[in-house]
Amino acid sequence: MTEINFEFSVGSDVDFEDLVADIGFENNLVALLTQEEGFNNIRIRIYPPKDKEYWDFKLDDFIDVVKLAKNRLWELRKTQSEEE
Repeated sequence: MTEINFEFSVGSDVDFEDLVADIGFENNLVALLTQEEGFNNIRIRIYPPKDKEYWDFKLDDFIDVVKLAKNRLWELRKTQSEEE
């Protein structure tokens, strides 16, 4: 069963030339995906939880939302840098 508490959004960030994807869990930021180095080199920043000691969610659900965010991020990219 998929935990429906994951969400992501794609948008601009002043620290990056291209778009980024924020991944959240239960309305808290978990990770940020950046595509500055191309689709095959997407980077992830994982943030600590603000009010807990650690994150606890299903690995497969996290992997699924990261894949969805990664693909959507690439579809909406601003720069036409290296393609695969």
